[in-house]
Amino acid sequence: MPATLHSYNTGHYFSASARVFGWITTALAVTMIVNGSVAAYAFLPTVIITQFAHYRTEFDLAQMTYREGVRFAGITFGKMLPLAGIDFLFLKKNNYKQVSESRASMSTFQFVKYDGYIKLSDNLKLHLLQRKSKEQAMQEMQQIAQDLQAELRDLTEMKMQ
Repeated sequence: MPATLHSYNTGHYFSASARVFGWITTALAVTMIVNGSVAAYAFLPTVIITQFAHYRTEFDLAQMTYREGVRFAGITFGKMLPLAGIDFLFLKKNNYKQVSESRASMSTFQFVKYDGYIKLSDNLKLHLLQRKSKEQAMQEMQQIAQDLQAELRDLTEMKMQ
């Protein structure tokens, strides 16, 4: 009997800088504990919280419901919504810009990422993944399409207007 509950991490809840801050805070807490501070124990969970909280999308095909939420400690927080149906999954190629500024200069970096989406029958579009390589994104999207028994469309070569 095929599984009816499918769950996918769709991204980190905390930014990369927040996750680095979590590691730094934890390292400082350990140092403070070694030096005798009892209050520093309160800061130890910082790295756990920042590293292990993710955005998550779940589909329950038996109950025809889905949820977009945040997953932490094995629990996904978010409201279950009715699932009208799944039209298709698709992969898009997107261009992103990042601006880096300092007092003396400003640099703009452009890069390409591949975003995977699912289009529901009620015209909702949910973001599932973002990868640097098309091959990795396509492989993961093929697995999701197989799990959800849905069509996967490659829209990476389409010209955007």
